[in-house]
Amino acid sequence: MNNFKIGDQVVFGRPNGEQTHGIVLKVNGKTILIEQTEARGQIRERQPGAKWRVAVSLVHHAVPRESDVPLVKRHPAAIQAEIDNVESQLSPENLFWDGERPRGQALAAGRVLNRRLKALEAELRGA
Repeated sequence: MNNFKIGDQVVFGRPNGEQTHGIVLKVNGKTILIEQTEARGQIRERQPGAKWRVAVSLVHHAVPRESDVPLVKRHPAAIQAEIDNVESQLSPENLFWDGERPRGQALAAGRVLNRRLKALEAELRGA
């Protein structure tokens, strides 16, 4: 069901593709007109203000970004424990599920884990 209203802050894009923040301008039955609020694209960059007609299935409400949420200071030992856990998940045996996981999925999971690892290391430096 379409539960979007004009003025809602949303994120749009394919599930495994680039996600972009925007504001709802118009709601139709199957599509939503969204004004982009951040730069999008690597090869052909689109500046904020561009308008996109996006299928409802590719849009969801925006949740606060990590940079918008004030960080709660965690104990360095807790951060290090999580870093150790992420590093163990990055082992080839865990990424590829002993050869049962397709290479593309394993590489995508590795990218997600590496981003998490960098965030944790930054948090540890700041703690």
